Amino acid sequence: MQTLNTPEKPIVLVIDDDPQILLLCSRSLQRSGFTILTASGVAAAKEATAQRRQVVLLIVDVLLRPPVFRLPGQEVEKAANGIEVLPSLQRLFPHALPLIISAYTKDELVAQGHDAGTTAFLQKPFDPSTLRRTVEALLPGLAGQGGEPTDFGDDVWVD
Repeated sequence: MQTLNTPEKPIVLVIDDDPQILLLCSRSLQRSGFTILTASGVAAAKEATAQRRQVVLLIVDVLLRPPVFRLPGQEVEKAANGIEVLPSLQRLFPHALPLIISAYTKDELVAQGHDAGTTAFLQKPFDPSTLRRTVEALLPGLAGQGGEPTDFGDDVWVD
């Protein structure tokens, strides 16, 4: 797991197996004044609880594939469905709002039997400004706290 920024800012945990999505979310939301924790899977995300972090937002991809490479002694992680693991993540981070991200449409997810209910949803591909607007709508008043974020620009686009 990687930590960016300083701990006194509101914390967002992003869980996605795609490093480009993790980078896009980190850069975009850091610009809005958030501290970003990134995890490539559920096991790495659960490590954040050991750090006793107060997470305000969980951004979770629907399809979490196991990492291609792992270090010796590192736990083998199975593929997971973000919607199915969301309840256990919410028990670990009870004050965090969830945001599901996916390349599938919400209708496609429902047709596959993965109903996210009323959970906020953002379809991929998305650009940095769309992500920031979505997060700022979910967490009004929290964006921009904690000082001046580093400006990385909006040159990252993920599809």
